[in-house]
Amino acid sequence: MSGDLTENQMELLARVLQHGGTLASPFGHPGEDSLLEEVLENIDDLEARGLIMVNRTRGSDEPERITLSEQGYDALGMA
Repeated sequence: MSGDLTENQMELLARVLQHGGTLASPFGHPGEDSLLEEVLENIDDLEARGLIMVNRTRGSDEPERITLSEQGYDALGMA
């Protein structure tokens, strides 16, 4: 599965792994980080593929915490 992920998506999965399997926001620097929108798109895509689980801020679509799923660990070769 990792073969069809972009380099940025693999980096995001690896960053979550580096934080013990759970990464809390912020995931970028709003207003200053031109990649923030891309990071949010990657989060949505990885969630749709079942590689991460996303806790969202109450009353918002903004991700608050992302956690690697079993499939996410597999994509990183950590099976």
